[in-house]
Amino acid sequence: MHRRSFITAALLGFAALAGCAPSWRVVTQASPDPFVGQRYFALMPIDYAGLQIIDESEDRYLARKDGDDYQRHMADKESVNEEFAKALIEGAKDEGIEVAETTGTSSAQFVIRPYIGYMNPGFYAVVSSAPSQIRLTLRLTTPDGKVLDEVQFSSRTASPIPNTALSTAEADKLSMGGRWREDARVIGAQAARYLASRVDP
Repeated sequence: MHRRSFITAALLGFAALAGCAPSWRVVTQASPDPFVGQRYFALMPIDYAGLQIIDESEDRYLARKDGDDYQRHMADKESVNEEFAKALIEGAKDEGIEVAETTGTSSAQFVIRPYIGYMNPGFYAVVSSAPSQIRLTLRLTTPDGKVLDEVQFSSRTASPIPNTALSTAEADKLSMGGRWREDARVIGAQAARYLASRVDP
């Protein structure tokens, strides 16, 4: 009886520890932490240079698309940038950190530079589906571009099972762009938590 209780407690403890594990992978991290007590960061737009869609370059992926699909893809990338920035800014604000979007020079001492090198749209076909995925690398740099921290994030979003009770947000995930927008929101929130962990370690 005691052995069973011990095993149960151990499993619960492991689950609790796993739930507290960071949702990112650190590539490099400046030491000592230069961000302690910093309350203002500039945020650059997402860089998509060299983007891979599933297992091919973005150019090859788009070569098979017509004009409407091309425009939709570009709009989806823009909405990913918007949703990521919104989630990061709001999450950081909750931690007392101001993040301001910029496309060029900024008076901020540190700059957040997001980069997406891989996207998978997933698919939805009523009887079958696969989740989307976005992999984002976040670099915290000096204004001149010197990398201090580099961290990787990833998110997958599955299509919901369609029924008449789907909310607007759930229905949006039936589309490729909708799944990517959800991935962007998840990663934005994760990035805000990472930033807070460096500002208030």
